[in-house]
Amino acid sequence: MWLKVIFVVIVGLFLYRLFGGKIPFIDKSETSKEDEHDFGKIEATSECAVCGTYMTENDALIYQKKSYCSNDCLEKIK
Repeated sequence: MWLKVIFVVIVGLFLYRLFGGKIPFIDKSETSKEDEHDFGKIEATSECAVCGTYMTENDALIYQKKSYCSNDCLEKIK
């Protein structure tokens, strides 16, 4: 009797570890930060008013409501 209980517990622990310590269909937590990545993430882009290079809006230099890719392009219009 006890041998069967120990066997079932060992098999249960093995299956638990096999699924990464998560019980499928019950443990539906969000993906961890290790699994997250930025591939395929869409970012807004803008075109440089001088040379036409595209860059993300975070990298753009804004002057008089126009986007510039670098200080060199910004100096060309001054």
